[in-house]
Amino acid sequence: MKKWMAFGILGFLAACDTPQAPVVTGPKGQPQIQISTSGLTCYDTRCLDINPAARSVRSVGNRTTGIPRDIDVSNGTVTPAEFRRLGQIASLAGGMGSRGDR
Repeated sequence: MKKWMAFGILGFLAACDTPQAPVVTGPKGQPQIQISTSGLTCYDTRCLDINPAARSVRSVGNRTTGIPRDIDVSNGTVTPAEFRRLGQIASLAGGMGSRGDR
């Protein structure tokens, strides 16, 4: 139990130091998060490894999974709602101990 609490505290501290991705205004006036091409894209305490060329996303500690077709990452940006959805998809991909590894 203490081990998991320590991991949680370390994760919280790491999230505090993580630089946030730039937010720009999209063509329709809505906020857009710029995807980092050289590492993790961080927004609102979550970091994702988004690869627009391969249409894949990965959360730290989980496997890489595909980006749904209804999320357009070709212009190098996503909306905050799309970023949250990508985070959910990446979390569901499972990590090293999931059943899919066997």
